[in-house]
Amino acid sequence: MPSPDRQGRLAVINVPDLTPADDAFTHLATQAPLDWIRLSGLPSNAIERNVRGVRLSRYRAALQATLAVKPGCFVISHLPLMSAAVSQAMATLRRPAPHLAFAFNFTNRPDGMRLRYMSQALARVDQFTIFSEHERALYSNLFGIAPERFAPVMWTQDTPPVQAEPGLAGDQPYLCAIGGEGRDFALLMETARRLGPAMKMVVIARPHSMAGVAVPDHVEVLFNIPLARVWRIATDSLGVLVPLTTRETCCGHITLVATKLLGLPMITTNAYATREYVEGREAVLECEPGDATAFTALAQRLIDEQPTFRAAAQKAMPHELDVHDRRHWADHVDAFIHAHVLTRA
Repeated sequence: MPSPDRQGRLAVINVPDLTPADDAFTHLATQAPLDWIRLSGLPSNAIERNVRGVRLSRYRAALQATLAVKPGCFVISHLPLMSAAVSQAMATLRRPAPHLAFAFNFTNRPDGMRLRYMSQALARVDQFTIFSEHERALYSNLFGIAPERFAPVMWTQDTPPVQAEPGLAGDQPYLCAIGGEGRDFALLMETARRLGPAMKMVVIARPHSMAGVAVPDHVEVLFNIPLARVWRIATDSLGVLVPLTTRETCCGHITLVATKLLGLPMITTNAYATREYVEGREAVLECEPGDATAFTALAQRLIDEQPTFRAAAQKAMPHELDVHDRRHWADHVDAFIHAHVLTRA
């Protein structure tokens, strides 16, 4: 049975796909004392930055994680493709370790050859962390993995940064949409047209998300701006819009949580994977995906009843801060340690 080192600490190899090595995750206040080995799948040199088509940095990090495996340690990988790469590398080099696949979440679920590769690679993962109960059966059926190996936990984070200076010039009231994955931008633009040019809309997204989208003149689109500016723009808005593409969309959690933590009202569309995040919230308005008439009506209601919805969102902040506190992730990691690390023969 593996045991902590002589100081009573466990070694954990943390390997995210898209965040820096010293990510906030590696500072979780777990009950188990941990020594973090911090890696990252972000490109770290010219070759990794310039090669197209294959994320060399992901597989370099997966190899680093595998080579760092020692008796008694365990591995936490983040995002599905990194988790598959790490699991495959550990199997190939015959260096097994308890493996927690954290943030197991898809914008677009795999099919074809990628699905076959991932199903084979992920079969050896001990536990998958998902951000909604809905995703348990979804991914269990997709990959042929027992549903009890998927453990849901709410997305947690600190309150997002908000810069002191205004995010936009001028003082015209506006609605704000944030996020580039799983969003219905056609619905957003149609809502803007129906509201008319007197109501400005600001969309903060990614360039690829807006490709081919016809943008009305009174919609301002921003790409790749600092996070603190994003949330200052949101804070100064009448509310945040999060239109998800379908009920099956498993995106939007970060935007929903950050908006709630800042005490801002919002409009979103019904989705199974965000149910726990919005249900019963007075400051969250919902309609069916793709329904421009309903979404526009909710936007107009948010505009007309702005003080009421802003007050409700502010009142809910203490509850949301508790629901999305980082201690829940720390407890989740501790539970994994007790179930899969300290009991490993």
